[in-house]
Amino acid sequence: MQSNTVAARPQVSPVVYSGLLGRIVQTITPHSEADPVGILGALLSAFSSAITNLPQVVYGTQCQTLSTWIVLIGNTGMGRKGTATRAALQVVKGALPDWAKSTVLEGCPQSGPAYVSTLADMNGNALMIEEEFADLLKVSARYKSFGKAIRRSWEGASISNRTKEAVIHVDAPHVSIIGNVTPAEFAGSIGKADRAGGTLNRFLCLFVERSKKIKLSEQISVYAWSELMRPLVREFRNAVAFARDVEEVTVSRSAMALWDDQLSEMIDSMTLGREAMEQFAARAADYVWRLSALYALADRRDEITTRDLEAATGLVSYMCDSVTYLSPDVANAGGSAEETVGTRVEQFIKAAGSEGVNSTALFRKFGRKAAEMNEIISELPSVTMTKVQPQGGGRPALVYRYEAPEETADRSNELTDSEGEELPEILMDEIHDSVEEPAELATTEEATPEEEAAPEEETQPTPYYLSDDEWDEIDAAQSVTPERETAPEPEPVEQVTEEPAVSSEAVKAFLSSEAGAEMLQEILMSMMAKQAAASTPQTATVTKAKAPRRSRAKGNAEALFQAPEIAA
Repeated sequence: MQSNTVAARPQVSPVVYSGLLGRIVQTITPHSEADPVGILGALLSAFSSAITNLPQVVYGTQCQTLSTWIVLIGNTGMGRKGTATRAALQVVKGALPDWAKSTVLEGCPQSGPAYVSTLADMNGNALMIEEEFADLLKVSARYKSFGKAIRRSWEGASISNRTKEAVIHVDAPHVSIIGNVTPAEFAGSIGKADRAGGTLNRFLCLFVERSKKIKLSEQISVYAWSELMRPLVREFRNAVAFARDVEEVTVSRSAMALWDDQLSEMIDSMTLGREAMEQFAARAADYVWRLSALYALADRRDEITTRDLEAATGLVSYMCDSVTYLSPDVANAGGSAEETVGTRVEQFIKAAGSEGVNSTALFRKFGRKAAEMNEIISELPSVTMTKVQPQGGGRPALVYRYEAPEETADRSNELTDSEGEELPEILMDEIHDSVEEPAELATTEEATPEEEAAPEEETQPTPYYLSDDEWDEIDAAQSVTPERETAPEPEPVEQVTEEPAVSSEAVKAFLSSEAGAEMLQEILMSMMAKQAAASTPQTATVTKAKAPRRSRAKGNAEALFQAPEIAA
């Protein structure tokens, strides 16, 4: 394999770290030497396996299962392929311990009959971890029965194997695979037979390398790691439970418009008409929809949004860049690596038509800095650059358009004549306008002090694991709403009904009677006696009356609610 020092390592667009899956990767990354994109890829594959084969993505007249196959490509020791895989599996095993015991399989069966029999024993559901991915490719190219069985299982189609005793049949298998391979093995195992069979184009090939060097003495404690991961593990468990009840994942109108107007042409331009690249990207569009559905389900939605679609496209684009970076015949195609990048840029802009491509799209596609992209474009006489002022105001956007060579003869120096200025660093700013950029992920060996004060992945403590019964108890406890305390109802007080008033005729009749006359006489004599007593001077000492004692009920809150005593 040729050296990769000529071309810069491919860069991942930050948009791929979206939603719950992105937050999980961001939480793990400071405490792991694994490449963040490797953790994300393994997590997507594990999530696609955990949700079973019920959810399917529906777009237009097509319908697909969500099985996701990932292969992590990195140098031995420095790639941290296994570290990324184990980090993702820790989340899955912490959230779904019983499921993981019955579904995660170390290694992939290396023959057609063994593959079918193994899936039959596992009820058609398996998450296979294949650390010798190169052997799987060789077996797939050598034995047609194995290659056919594995390719049909990616589509969710039934597979079978006939033996002397009976026919072993697996209806609608649901298989996800995470493979690990070195760059040399990857390049050496890519043969024409395998390409013709189409096994490799069912995998998302992601280049990974160690993100940073972490000191062993600066790891966090087991308790701290458990407390850090437990909320995310619970969210992951809830997302799986939600996805298992979803039958179809649909596409929003805004996502449809984004696909039709921009992303469809971007995906089509990834192969650039080269046969070698077509073998890897033949199912790029299928994977965009599968990954978009996984992003949506992880956030407990059954409809794909533009953010989901952009995140999936970013990861598929990184897959194509990884293959171009690693495979000599795909990357060079008769020229140098930089010449190939220039050709890809030119073809990408040409596919956009008269509307052209803005700098944001170029960043998402090629992951280059402004200075590097300026240098590449300056060597393309068929590409012109113009500044377009947005309708709502703000910074002008850079738009690149393709024009035939004869039309650009007088404008070959347009890029260098524009006041000699370098392309401004607006690529990331433009991304901020359309997506929420997650926290910055460390991808270099120059770690900040906060990042260095974290454990190495191989020695980091295992997250806090709970059994399914313990998770159910937590769910039940948090779902019960305590009853609101209410004041005791006061005892009913007997209401006294007021008698109606006496009529004036009855009063007159009573006063005219003998009894009424006697009562009237007593009243008059009593009034005369009081008048005589009021005119006589008082000689006795008048004792000052004491103020009535304040009721204790006013200072005691409980007494206010004791209606019977107050009534008494």
